[in-house]
Amino acid sequence: MEEEKLKQILKKGLYFAIYYSGILHLLIFALTKLKKNHCAVILFYHRFSSGSLDGDLLPHLDIGEFEKQMRLIKRWYSVISMDELDKRLTSRENFPLPSIVVTIDDGYLNNYKLAFPVLKKLDLHGMVYLATGFIGTKNALWVDDLADILLSTKLKSFSLPELFGDKVLDISTHQSKMETLTKLYEEMVGLEQHKKILMMQKLANILGRNEVRRGNAERKMLNWNEVIELSKNNISFGAHTVSHSTLSKMEFSEAKREIFESKIEIEARIGSKVRHFAIPNGRVEDFNEELKKYCKEIGMSSVVSTEPGSVSLQSDPYFLKRINPPSPMYIFACEIARYMFLKKIE
Repeated sequence: MEEEKLKQILKKGLYFAIYYSGILHLLIFALTKLKKNHCAVILFYHRFSSGSLDGDLLPHLDIGEFEKQMRLIKRWYSVISMDELDKRLTSRENFPLPSIVVTIDDGYLNNYKLAFPVLKKLDLHGMVYLATGFIGTKNALWVDDLADILLSTKLKSFSLPELFGDKVLDISTHQSKMETLTKLYEEMVGLEQHKKILMMQKLANILGRNEVRRGNAERKMLNWNEVIELSKNNISFGAHTVSHSTLSKMEFSEAKREIFESKIEIEARIGSKVRHFAIPNGRVEDFNEELKKYCKEIGMSSVVSTEPGSVSLQSDPYFLKRINPPSPMYIFACEIARYMFLKKIE
């Protein structure tokens, strides 16, 4: 454990020196010129914030940091669309420059209010994968409900034997609630949908709520008018299922319905074909060969995961890897360069 911590400290120190000395820029410039065949990196984001987030437990990226990241990738890389990436994978055409695709999962309202103005100002393309069952409603993803339940309780601790045995979970501070949210997510993300719903209701009851969702909650997700506006302004849309359920834990027929209905709903709203899909949760265990085959059958040309890695002509277009952008900037810049030029592509 101490050895791993030391490695992380040394790595951060090295990144800091490489970035602020200007060496990184020189390395990117040289490697871009020297290499003939490049790869691509798909970035994926979720939620954005402006200012303090004392009232939220979920991770958000500060919009100022997002703008810095977007300015950096525009300066040093070729920012392309998922359609362009797909075209190169299909035609087996190499990437002439190191390339970046910007994607955002789920369809939160802050994508429209905060991220979109940045992308528009910098004239950058983005892809938003929509969980359509929440668009235009006051409902949000189950993890948002989970966070809301923890935030609203007056209890300082609780136990949930079905998940944690005899262990008592501390929720006396904002930080302890964040840590407990992470533990709950890790235990519940792989549950079958009906079991997850039952567990959420049980947790709500334990923490003093009759219902999982509060009826007066503010809207957290996009509405369809906002989606249509974005679609006319250099933002593309992909499917992300209807309910953001774990597909591998569902009956195959139900999983197919989740994917197909998400696709056709977006197509009907924006008036153009949807050919890209993002796997809810996005891990290896959340998808399978049957679902890959189905995505091909209904006209999807790419499927993205949350497994880390770069994209090359050898990549499986129906399980593309993506990078969750780290911060601060010196780590972001060095990690992107590492995946782009140094990390072995799988």
